[in-house]
Amino acid sequence: MIASPGLQLVALSLCGGDVLVRALRIRLLVPTGGLSLWQAVTVNAYGDAASAVTPGRVGGDPARYWGFRRAAVPVPSAVAGLAVEALIDWVLLALATLALSIGFAATAANGVRRLAALAAAPRARILIAFVVVLAVLCVILIRYLRRAPHSAVPMLVLAWRQACALGWRRVALAAALTTVSMVSRTAILPVLVAGLPGLDLGSGAVWLGSFALLFGQLALPTPAGVGAIELGFAGGFAGKLAGHELAELLIVWRVYTLLLSAALGAMLLGRAWLAAWSARRRYSVNSSVNVRSQV
Repeated sequence: MIASPGLQLVALSLCGGDVLVRALRIRLLVPTGGLSLWQAVTVNAYGDAASAVTPGRVGGDPARYWGFRRAAVPVPSAVAGLAVEALIDWVLLALATLALSIGFAATAANGVRRLAALAAAPRARILIAFVVVLAVLCVILIRYLRRAPHSAVPMLVLAWRQACALGWRRVALAAALTTVSMVSRTAILPVLVAGLPGLDLGSGAVWLGSFALLFGQLALPTPAGVGAIELGFAGGFAGKLAGHELAELLIVWRVYTLLLSAALGAMLLGRAWLAAWSARRRYSVNSSVNVRSQV
């Protein structure tokens, strides 16, 4: 086993804490509509499930918007909440990336050299070619899914106005919760690696690699960064772990950072779809009965 039961429990707690923190954050940013804590968890789970299976995470926000509408949240509040959340995310990600790049510049450069050496291997070239082809196909699909012309400027303006309307204390608290969420998710890989005896990796390298693997997915066109993330993972632990250990660590890490939340979202989406289908069916049956009785 990659990690002891105790470390597995810590990783699971970090995963659950991230779900809770993100739910509290979205409740802060969408104060109208009376969104309950469970409804906030459900909305985010919808987004996690859709993001995991769509290229470039294009399905995440539409799925969350649908969840807001099911929870009877007004359209302006839902759109503005998503916009402010995105603004907070990107600002903090930019700051964190800058800080880590400066603080661990040598570690980052060493990681880039190791990835370049891995990419030069004959076997890796085939896999890289496959990932590139997959990325190109995903980019084409993303362009198709985003057929309607749009601009980021109106969304940024909306986010800024809504942030001002929410009040800076509320936005600052949301930013603090975002920081907690980012740290919690980034800590999952170091926790799992702590269960590997004799692994000669500096803590800075593990934290930097975990951050890059997690949030680098936001810039990758493939669903959940598939392909590129696996290459980066293999490059980061190349020569440090045996093949089966590397595969096990990758699977466990993917479970905690992606599959658990996506599975929760898929389950809740399926239940919501069945409830909507059942309601439509009952309405159709009742309408038919009423028509017959009138005849």
